[in-house]
Amino acid sequence: MIQNFAIDQAATFESLLFLSCEPKTAFGDSFRQETTKDGDPKWEAQLVARFRQFGRATNEIIKVGLASERQPATDLAPATPVELIGFEIGVMDKKDRNGNVTGAQVWYRCQEVRSTASTTSRSRGGNQSGQAASSEAAAS
Repeated sequence: MIQNFAIDQAATFESLLFLSCEPKTAFGDSFRQETTKDGDPKWEAQLVARFRQFGRATNEIIKVGLASERQPATDLAPATPVELIGFEIGVMDKKDRNGNVTGAQVWYRCQEVRSTASTTSRSRGGNQSGQAASSEAAAS
């Protein structure tokens, strides 16, 4: 049985940091990239996920699959804070050779990895946009 669940990233993780994104290779063939049924290349992003467990901070590396015509996240440096668009978890029975359920297999996937790092710069003395507003008010 396969089940997919949408993940509320903000409620689940304190933070997600991007580590890397590489082609997902086919099982048994490290030179062939996997593709979706539609032919889109599959990629695997590695992230550090920080969350609270029993009141303590815990960090784990998670692998998140995504499909994209070109390599996603090429503009992201390692340790960039990110959000995952269309983030979901999949769970299915893990079976032995005889078909007996021996546990569960879990995977993550998303549609896009997007930076949440602020693009506005601030000076050490305070907010520059606030200083600019004060200068404009003084000039009028």
